[in-house]
Amino acid sequence: MSDKANIVSNDKFKDLSYDKAIEKLNSLITQLERGEGTFDELMQVYKEAFEYYTYCSDYLSVAGEKIKNLNSQITAISNPLEDIV
Repeated sequence: MSDKANIVSNDKFKDLSYDKAIEKLNSLITQLERGEGTFDELMQVYKEAFEYYTYCSDYLSVAGEKIKNLNSQITAISNPLEDIV
């Protein structure tokens, strides 16, 4: 299973890049800040914004773990004798 599959809980995020998700989240936040629409409409926008926020947050967590793993690999490669000593 790919890393992206771990964070995708909704089909609308299946092929969505992080950049596009942030763009959509910012758009939804702008809608909320304007406060235009009925209460029910704004609640739906809030719900959708929260889904995008969760997706972006999870995406960054996975990316952070990848960076930590790469840093560990780089350290191991650049200091191979430290494991022996």
